[in-house]
Amino acid sequence: MAIVTGSAMGVFRGKIGNAVSYQLNGKNVVKSLPSKTAKNKRGTITQNLNRSKFTKMQHFLQPIIYFIRVGFNMEARSRQMSAHNAAKSYNMLNAFSTEGEIDYNKVLVSFGNLAGAVNVTVVQDDAGLHFSWKNNSEPHLVRSDDQVMLLAYSPHYNSAEFMLSGARRKAGHETLDMYGVEKGNEVHTWIAFISDDRQKISMSTYVGKIIF
Repeated sequence: MAIVTGSAMGVFRGKIGNAVSYQLNGKNVVKSLPSKTAKNKRGTITQNLNRSKFTKMQHFLQPIIYFIRVGFNMEARSRQMSAHNAAKSYNMLNAFSTEGEIDYNKVLVSFGNLAGAVNVTVVQDDAGLHFSWKNNSEPHLVRSDDQVMLLAYSPHYNSAEFMLSGARRKAGHETLDMYGVEKGNEVHTWIAFISDDRQKISMSTYVGKIIF
């Protein structure tokens, strides 16, 4: 909006079309705005790389948002933001290769200071994915009743299977059911632990890639 001062041919304040008027040291100044060139519209290499990374991360987080809401809940509360934004912020900074592709080995799907999983393995058969880990419970340090959280993500289908409240840490194993997985499908897997009262959670551990 622009405001005309004085007569109809007077000085305007504000923006009309490609011109903007303002006062500078008591004088009325009118200047034209820079036009958007084809180069501006295309964006720089860095801008386009960042846009591509943003789109890819949004795409990845969409099917696992319910897992993220639990996995990044503690971090989100400490930063006064949503779990989705906390997860996106961390992974945008830390989980991309130099070519701008998601490096699943660096992705975190949970964030916290609870003791994580150690000596983890995963194997697959017709029943699903079988995870096993070392019971690293220690009296007064790590609670044996922490529950396991499991996630398997398929980039090809942009879909996921996950478990938010699985076996206890002391059990040392849990199975994640996989429904209708086609032969040759690739999934990336993660494991984490959450306390029984849901007030503490571990950093997730990337377990590896499975090809059915």
